Amino acid sequence: MSQQMPKTDVVIIGMGAAGGTAAYALTAAGYEVVGIEAGPRMDVSDFNAKLDELGTYEYRNWMGESKVNHEDPTYRASEGEEAGPLPPGQIRMMNAVGGTSIHWGAQAWRLNEDEFTVRSSTVERYGEEAIPENAALEDWGITYDELEPYYDQAEWLFGIAGDGSANPHAAPRSRDYPMPPAQPFGPGELLRGTMAELGYNPFPIPSGFNTEAYDDRPACSYCGMCSGFGCWNKSKVSADVTVIPKAEATGLLEIRTNSRVLRVVTDENGRATGVDYLDELGALRHQPASIVIVATYTYENTRLLLTSANEDFPNGLANNNDQVGRYFMTHSFAGAQGYFPDLPNHNKWAGSPGQGIAIDDLNGDNFDHTDLGFIRGAFISVASGGTPIAAAKAVPPSVPRWGAEYKRWLHDNPGTILGLTALVDVLPYETNRLDLDPVKTDPQGVPVVRITYDIHENEIAMTDHLREKMEEILVAAGATESWTFGPAPMPLFSHAYGGTRMGEDPAKSVVNKYGITHEVPNLMVLGASTFGTSSGYNPTETVFAHSLYAIDHLVNNWEAITQ
Repeated sequence: MSQQMPKTDVVIIGMGAAGGTAAYALTAAGYEVVGIEAGPRMDVSDFNAKLDELGTYEYRNWMGESKVNHEDPTYRASEGEEAGPLPPGQIRMMNAVGGTSIHWGAQAWRLNEDEFTVRSSTVERYGEEAIPENAALEDWGITYDELEPYYDQAEWLFGIAGDGSANPHAAPRSRDYPMPPAQPFGPGELLRGTMAELGYNPFPIPSGFNTEAYDDRPACSYCGMCSGFGCWNKSKVSADVTVIPKAEATGLLEIRTNSRVLRVVTDENGRATGVDYLDELGALRHQPASIVIVATYTYENTRLLLTSANEDFPNGLANNNDQVGRYFMTHSFAGAQGYFPDLPNHNKWAGSPGQGIAIDDLNGDNFDHTDLGFIRGAFISVASGGTPIAAAKAVPPSVPRWGAEYKRWLHDNPGTILGLTALVDVLPYETNRLDLDPVKTDPQGVPVVRITYDIHENEIAMTDHLREKMEEILVAAGATESWTFGPAPMPLFSHAYGGTRMGEDPAKSVVNKYGITHEVPNLMVLGASTFGTSSGYNPTETVFAHSLYAIDHLVNNWEAITQ
């Protein structure tokens, strides 16, 4: 028997980038919110204690100890295979107040205009035959123009740094960023010049950290412990130090940490009435609410809807059309590296991946794809924020990977490897999806997620093209030896999308453009699980912006939605 808690206006499951932003917007509008978070609350002193480069490899596992470490998904490349353990090298998430925005690498991108109309834009330019076989490509149902005011709001609310006029391919914006871009760094400036000479349009990456003091938080110290780490200085714009404290200051947000939601509960009318959860002592409780928001991240958003099955929704909540879990995507990395034997040591270990130089000329549909054999692309960048241990794996193919000669080469060649990286835009496919594993369960006895996922020909051809272009840049910049890598499927990644796709057609999507499920009128899903495509960009700023957009709609239509 569960203990009944006092009813609240909204219960939010997950207090990360999406849930924390939603809590801010709801409390600012005067609504009472209960946030249920599976992980703990951490202080910046916790992050400071872990600032060790070895932590790059175990830090996310440390932050996921309360939950995700005990429920690794299973994986298979296709439906005909038996699912097994995940491949090596996967990027895990975490559970804590602030969520994945804590260990975010702090690149803050708006999507391009055509990303939201990717199917219709592709067909208009290249014809229906350009859509790859088996690709479940659909327009998002929301346009860039609708989201632009919320991008602007997010950039000034959180504090995003950049130069709004530097990227000629960027979508129109109503005003510039509130802070200037990150300071230049040596490798970026070297490759910026070469990119420009080759006809590209290099520009500074927009950054999710303070480049100057902002909102009572200090400027970044460029310590180098950024991607994969929590910020000890409160300079990164993670939800735990930005929107969540603002929401709590209203007195309308209560966060219950180390609490695991087991199911979303609905009534005989098919409306959500609240959630059942285990509190930090393991006691079963029921939290009633007028609105339920699922904002737990891509994998758990899908799993929670599926494990909330009942008589009215036997296949999972909001899943009578069998759309939950479909069209799953993650980004894939591609890249090129070059050996520059005469390169001065620029201390590339400092800074953040949000400190870098990028080109957008090969992203999205910014270039002509006619006769290339693929659609879409990626932004290409040289960024800071690596660690020496990670760099020790980036040696020329001519150098042994172990032994005395390997160690001698590392000693004699610090900082002589420069790399370019592309974040490959992976399309949604009918064959890539999430569901519940029929065998494996977590310690609570709940089935874990089963991932069915593989890279398709479109992305392989795209990667080949991008690798060639990146290698050309490095050779032109003076690399005496160069090599490339990618793509490889990343079934578990911090850039994961789909499973609860947004759209206008309930037969092809789970939620509408506001994140409200088609089948349960007072149930919302927020986060990148609602994205229609993966795009060639990081998801975080779009998660911020879409959460603000969705909650604005909810607040302005509260009576109609809650009746």
